Amino acid sequence: MEGVTHASMHNDHRRWLSDHEMWRCDIASWQEEHRNAAAGLQQIEMALKKHRNALQVQAAAIRLYEQDLDAHEHALVNYERGEEQAELVALTQSHQQEAVKHAELSAAHEETKRKHHAIMAEMKHLQTVVVPPA
Repeated sequence: MEGVTHASMHNDHRRWLSDHEMWRCDIASWQEEHRNAAAGLQQIEMALKKHRNALQVQAAAIRLYEQDLDAHEHALVNYERGEEQAELVALTQSHQQEAVKHAELSAAHEETKRKHHAIMAEMKHLQTVVVPPA
């Protein structure tokens, strides 16, 4: 170690201690950000559970709507055979309501699809950043 003097060693040590102080500040800041991120993950987990429930509700609504549609179709077939004429009149009057219900279900489905794709894209991105490849 030619050319190293006590003064240059002291200068190195002061510079290094300054670096260490800066690094400790960085770590303290990052730890706070990490705590906030961990708290955010709990909120994300709750939001994912809420989204899962919304998907289940949407699936149930579709199944119920299919049952109503099947009943209406069945009544139409019976009418065409000459049966249940009074019921068809009631179903004809409710057909416009069914059209509105279908449009509402379609809009809800599109909103669910949009939200689902956005959530899954963000989750996939987060996984690629946080989870090391296998």
